[in-house]
Amino acid sequence: MNIFKFALFVSLLGLSTFSFSQEKTEGETESKKPKKETKYTEVINTDSLKASELLKRAVNWVKLENARYEKTNGVTTSDKAECFVKFVVKPKELNPECDYTGTISLKVVIDCKDNKYRYTVSHIKHLSKSGKTTGGSIDNVVPECGSMIMSDVIWKKVRGEGIKSANIVINDLKEAMKLDSKLPKDEW
Repeated sequence: MNIFKFALFVSLLGLSTFSFSQEKTEGETESKKPKKETKYTEVINTDSLKASELLKRAVNWVKLENARYEKTNGVTTSDKAECFVKFVVKPKELNPECDYTGTISLKVVIDCKDNKYRYTVSHIKHLSKSGKTTGGSIDNVVPECGSMIMSDVIWKKVRGEGIKSANIVINDLKEAMKLDSKLPKDEW
């Protein structure tokens, strides 16, 4: 009887070791893959405007200053204009449990072709002023600083600020692309 118990013990031990050493199934590995990057893109058709005119409008938008956000690193090629946009973000509470004061940055690319243009807003990230409460990409499930420093609720607020900032930039860009590329001259 002791031999039977010993054989049963060894077989169960081997079976448990085998079950823990198996490779993960397809469903398990897919859940560990990182999410796709949040990206806003749209193609907008225009009425018989050449690519050069659309590019001039895009460059004017990149150069134009805005009170709500700052544009940096403006670059232009033969058919596209791009820049980085930074929004200042800070908690609305008087004494926040997590001070995430800093910036939301995003990249804007405007590709121009005859009679149409395409904008792409991507690389939406949060960077704190102190560096201790940086959230990183809004696609992160957990902020870079960790969930112990920045709770889930606060991280959702910061991510919402990032999406709100992207929508503000998109609306401003669409309005600027409707305007004539010739900037009004100052009469004084």
